[in-house]
Amino acid sequence: MLRGRARHGDADRARVVRLVAGRPAALDRVQIAGLGDSLDELAEQAREAEAAGIDCVWAVELFRSSFTQAMWLAGTTERAAVGTGIAWAFVRSPMIVALEALDVDEASGGRFRLGLGAGVKRLNETWHGAEYGRPAPHLRETVEATRLIIERAGSGEPIRYEGTYHDIDIKGWLRPHAKARETIPIYTAAVQEGMARVAGDVADGMIGHPMCSMRWLDEVLVANFELGLARSARERSSFDFLPTVCCAIDDDEARAIDAARRTIAFYATVRTYAPLWEMHGFGAAAAAVGDAFRAGDYASMAGHVTDEMVDTYTAAGPLDKVRERVEAVAERGDGVWFTPPTYFLAPEQLATYQRRIVAAFGPATASCSPGQTRS
Repeated sequence: MLRGRARHGDADRARVVRLVAGRPAALDRVQIAGLGDSLDELAEQAREAEAAGIDCVWAVELFRSSFTQAMWLAGTTERAAVGTGIAWAFVRSPMIVALEALDVDEASGGRFRLGLGAGVKRLNETWHGAEYGRPAPHLRETVEATRLIIERAGSGEPIRYEGTYHDIDIKGWLRPHAKARETIPIYTAAVQEGMARVAGDVADGMIGHPMCSMRWLDEVLVANFELGLARSARERSSFDFLPTVCCAIDDDEARAIDAARRTIAFYATVRTYAPLWEMHGFGAAAAAVGDAFRAGDYASMAGHVTDEMVDTYTAAGPLDKVRERVEAVAERGDGVWFTPPTYFLAPEQLATYQRRIVAAFGPATASCSPGQTRS
């Protein structure tokens, strides 16, 4: 598996990214979020992605359950991995997370990847009535407790975990169902420093966020998961980092920029992401978006997002421009998670951008010439 506990040394921090045919090897491991207006569309797009050589299709969680979607994907794909990307960790007990993960792993024949994240405080507390607390230590405990339950399921051994957020004491539990694997890789999502350190310390891999600049990627995400790896005495090679890039591929660059602008506007309303804007001097623009949102002036929100912000946080435009940004991101990771702009767009627009990503970057279909797009 991806886990390891060997020494994390300076040579690993300075590792040279392997190139294949002049491009980063991470582009051989393309990740996408499973999208679709219906479950049938979700399955159809997943099968198309699998045929294109996509490494993993991840089930997002907001309007549907990520585990339910992952189970659906397990039954509609044959080779691609399926994952929860991400499941909200604090709204479920570690026992429920472990049981759902074991079930999906069995259904998929050992192709499941468990992706967990904290989400934002307000949605945890007001939508789910769940305790948020200090998210980094809370997520650490959830990962540790969940992994312990998964690994001991079926053994009959006592399961004891004591922490601030989880106090688990299980005796006399012998799960009768065969496991597809002895363990399941656990990925955690990170936006800021603390979560990146937790990922490097206790997770098998880390998932980036759709809103990320190159500077944020280097100085916040990579730097801090490396600190976590050092703290846990693990080699860099034991860890699977999947940075994320928001892509709008379109020969009409203005249309692509407008699509990306809308997704940036959505995230600019969330205070959690304020440091990301402030790093590049966009704090005032993000604040203006937030003011428009709170005033109910939704139509004006995207107008406060500048073209410079779009270039800083996304890859929008013709394929040759997008590819340049994607390859820079890929040089930092072990795979690349692609997402189209997902907010304030019609379902058919979202589906078009998703299919263009798969056509342009799926290892089996990445044959477009620079500047060409495929619907």
